[in-house]
Amino acid sequence: MSGRGEFAEQVKETVNNMLAQVHTCVPGKIVSFDGSTCQATVLPAMKIKTPKGEMKDYPQITGVPVVFPQSSAQGATIAYPVKAGDGCLILFAEQALDQFLYDRDTGTDLKFDLSNAVAIVGIFAKGNSVMAEATSSNAVIVDVKGTRVKVQSGLVQIDAAAVKINGNVTITGDLTVTGGVVNLN
Repeated sequence: MSGRGEFAEQVKETVNNMLAQVHTCVPGKIVSFDGSTCQATVLPAMKIKTPKGEMKDYPQITGVPVVFPQSSAQGATIAYPVKAGDGCLILFAEQALDQFLYDRDTGTDLKFDLSNAVAIVGIFAKGNSVMAEATSSNAVIVDVKGTRVKVQSGLVQIDAAAVKINGNVTITGDLTVTGGVVNLN
């Protein structure tokens, strides 16, 4: 091999070794979740290759912000329980999260480091019947062990043993009742 070919191979090997240390995203599992801080401990579900070529388990990562649909400025949040074992996608930020999380820069320069993880809950290896139904009926379904709200074009269906409404109710249109009407006054 010529000197030029050897140099090109060395550059290629150096670049590949550097890229092996860049983390982008991996699937994982929630180990624990703190709803008051919206942070989790997560465990990546993949292996990592060391510079020596060994395959090792990723370590648990603590203090990981979890993504939820919300607008804190508007006071709007969609929240749901996050439990150990739930699937998640773990993303690694290109800069330290210190400024975002703690409103201060710690001077760390850990690009794509494991300590700069963010988790999106909801990635799973297999689908479920609720997801299949939502897809086939073109609906949004919120289902908690069979108690559900299903929203489709022109229809909102609630299936529950009881429905409690706090506040005034206005109905425009017909009211059909199957069963008794109870007046609590």
